[in-house]
Amino acid sequence: MGKKIIFLVLFLGHTVVYAQKLENNLKKHIEILASDSLQGRLTGTIGEEMASEYIQNQFKELNLSPLPNFNFIHSFSFTYNLNPHSNPTNTDTIIGKNVVAFLDNGATNTFVIGGHYDHLGHNEYKLSRDTNSTGLIHNGADDNASGVSMVLELARNYSQNNTIEPVNFIFACFSGEELGLMGSKEISKIIKQEYPNTSLMVNFDMVGRMDASNNLSIGGVGTSPSFASVLNKNKPNEINTKLDSSGVGPSDHSSFYYQDIPVLFFFTGLHSDYHKPTDDTEKINLSKMGMIFSYTKSVIDSLAINPNLTFTPTKLKKETKTPSFKVTLGIFPDYKDYGDGLHIQDVIEGKVAQKNGLQKGDIITKIGNVEITDIYTYMEALSKLKKNKKYKTIYIRNGIRKTITIKL
Repeated sequence: MGKKIIFLVLFLGHTVVYAQKLENNLKKHIEILASDSLQGRLTGTIGEEMASEYIQNQFKELNLSPLPNFNFIHSFSFTYNLNPHSNPTNTDTIIGKNVVAFLDNGATNTFVIGGHYDHLGHNEYKLSRDTNSTGLIHNGADDNASGVSMVLELARNYSQNNTIEPVNFIFACFSGEELGLMGSKEISKIIKQEYPNTSLMVNFDMVGRMDASNNLSIGGVGTSPSFASVLNKNKPNEINTKLDSSGVGPSDHSSFYYQDIPVLFFFTGLHSDYHKPTDDTEKINLSKMGMIFSYTKSVIDSLAINPNLTFTPTKLKKETKTPSFKVTLGIFPDYKDYGDGLHIQDVIEGKVAQKNGLQKGDIITKIGNVEITDIYTYMEALSKLKKNKKYKTIYIRNGIRKTITIKL
């Protein structure tokens, strides 16, 4: 009995030490990537280049390799329309940099673990939620230094664990996400061509601000029949998962879904600092990031046992083109398809929604003459709205149907 107790004490001590080391490493990555010196990591700027160098050096320290016949840095170019909701009037040609590393285990199947590292810079492209923030550094600690830190630490774990997993790994940090998933669109095509047996893409985007509810959203669950059971089997009691079947969402996993690769998207939700200069390192919840790390690694390990995962297309809407609109309510929507309306994740201070009393958690079911069931019908409704007009709006709060008239 004494030996068992000693073993248990040693095991628990080792676990605590490992958890603390993991948190320290996650913190280090986030502090560096979200520091003022990187100037907000806008794609095509010196700040993005500095961030890409840091990520590349991390991969080199782990003795990882570039993809065969490539360098760690994959440059790409694209044209960005400064006003995407109208005819192009002013465009920039931008050169971005993906950073990609390879762990060759001599396996048939390959798993991709990724997240975007770019952010908003000084709000040059007017993507900030803070309307008075042009010229201010947007450090993007949660969005998405948190996701990149997860990628780097999974790369450390799988490359340094003295184990040969039954899959190869590609660790990919994308740029251009904030400007339209540009980097992942480019690299996903290369990966699909070079590694046609790629059977999983795991995307981390904003995983650093899990709140007291311990909710973790996981998208892409319907893209392979293997996912749901593995996610549920490995889920710790401390985490409440919100599973969404769709393989398409507002992040880089969508690019891989369109290459017929099963995807999983981990996300802890929007918050009041999203796309603001206040998204800083001190607000990151490192202990809960460690919990998410352990969960996602156990999921990846379980899926690697039978890695030839079947791709299943998820339901797509009949209307896939985003309608053009010139007015917004000033909300951040929940992209999950609940089928009962547009769920509000947050409202922007001083905008139409807040001025008219809409709150986080409300469910919009109708604006004007348009019935709203999801994000797509919400955007359809926006496309029909005009400035300085009034519209009857129906929403649900705490199960009670309410009606207001909003003026744009």
